[in-house]
Amino acid sequence: MNSDNSAAEKIETESSNKLSPDDVASYLKTNPDFFIEQEDLLADLSLPHESGNAISLLERQVTILRDRGIDARQKLNNLLENARNNDQLFDTTRNLVLALLRAKDITEIADVAQDQLSNQANIDSCEVIMVARQGLKVSDSVRLEAEDNLKERFADVFRLKRTHCGPIGKEQTQYLFPASDNNIKSTALCPVISNGEVLALIAFGNNSDNYFNVNLDTLFLDFIGHVVGAVLDKQLSETAQ
Repeated sequence: MNSDNSAAEKIETESSNKLSPDDVASYLKTNPDFFIEQEDLLADLSLPHESGNAISLLERQVTILRDRGIDARQKLNNLLENARNNDQLFDTTRNLVLALLRAKDITEIADVAQDQLSNQANIDSCEVIMVARQGLKVSDSVRLEAEDNLKERFADVFRLKRTHCGPIGKEQTQYLFPASDNNIKSTALCPVISNGEVLALIAFGNNSDNYFNVNLDTLFLDFIGHVVGAVLDKQLSETAQ
């Protein structure tokens, strides 16, 4: 019995003293200069490579550091690209708001919105479509469409009251962009809203199939719709008095 107990205790002791991979990794992290004094061990170490050939630990370290450097540069480039996009969005919003505040009537609001937004990069076509209403008087430069007609064609935009992005049918595209020569491949349809009412639609077109897509963040476009809607509602209220 005593012999059996001693053997069991020995096995238990050896098991408890066995280092796990996590123990080794933790030790090497806290002792990064360990291999400096272990040149013979370093020479014997090798790692499998994707090609199937073994490479030295040093070669593997160089590869990892190079990959991390490439990843860091990519992240930096993405941050810089986002910063440039944000600057452009800010300039667009500022110029549009200032121009709208100077507009004297509904015709000028529609013309200003279309002119300002048509000049933006990646906008190949832009149409501002006012919802016709009784007593609304605008110049011939402003496009008017009956509300029932617009609701029938673009029901989701009126129901959800937010920008819809993505490809649409050929007939709808021609309806939105009659002067586009059928070049528009993707669209963003932004409702102009005030107090929950759709006063107009702003249609953006791009010649690429996937530029305006269902995954696009529409926060900026929705904001434009609300800004134009607030200015337009003010003019409509003053005209009705």
